[in-house]
Amino acid sequence: MGVLKDAHQVLRFVWRHPANRERRLHAVGRAVRFQVRGRLGLPTVTPIGTGARLWAEIHQSGASKVVYANPPDWAEMRVWRSILRPDSLFIDVGSNIGAYALWAAESGAEVIAVEPDADAAARLRRNIALNGFPIEVLNCALAAEPGTMSLTVGRDCTNHLVMNGSEQGRAVTTRTLDDIIGDRYVTGVKIDVEGAERLVLDGAERALAERRIRVLQLEWNEQSRSTLGEDREPVAATLRRHGYHLTRPDADGRLVPTDPSGYGEDLFAVVDGADLHAGAPGG
Repeated sequence: MGVLKDAHQVLRFVWRHPANRERRLHAVGRAVRFQVRGRLGLPTVTPIGTGARLWAEIHQSGASKVVYANPPDWAEMRVWRSILRPDSLFIDVGSNIGAYALWAAESGAEVIAVEPDADAAARLRRNIALNGFPIEVLNCALAAEPGTMSLTVGRDCTNHLVMNGSEQGRAVTTRTLDDIIGDRYVTGVKIDVEGAERLVLDGAERALAERRIRVLQLEWNEQSRSTLGEDREPVAATLRRHGYHLTRPDADGRLVPTDPSGYGEDLFAVVDGADLHAGAPGG
């Protein structure tokens, strides 16, 4: 019964996803082939974007979603496709297997992919090698200050920082976003760190204060309560204090103002007065 329930959920996701609406039967066939190959122990190479590819293995949720829909995060990834240019810098924080990093690199942007989990970072590098993109990989976590923290193990794309010894994990090096950015201007930063997004922003005070990050995408679910024991209001307050307005994409990838209270889909913070289709200042 469990297998049948999982199959039903996959088929429902594939059939309803907007990326598949013009070729639903083809998408279902692709999903079935992936499942069959995976149960035989075989990986699948699947497209991401128009020409990029990545390795997908069964039971790896981040890669599986790319098999089921390209792009998997329809509205969010369409935002980046409309903004990123060859003179852009994009930083993918919590890159996992690299779907966003590859998506951004295909747009011509310079990409830095940050992934603290060693196994995921190895898969990320494998996917980058498959495409030949000059993506820089940093195998570390981002936090409020440099040092060492603990990260859970074996949870695929839901590995997260461990606070106050509440769970078992292994040591990972931490850096700050300010350290990685230096004095550069950044077109976009995607932050998906399973509830620790506020720590990443705490380590980006200089770049935020100097308004050198144009757009940020942040996960906005309840995981912050489990990881940090807080809701998302501290993140919203930090962004507002530095002159960002808070938005979410509509079905066509256009950013519209949103109420960030509570939880919901990923939120995009846009620095006030930003021209999202212009190059970086001085670049």
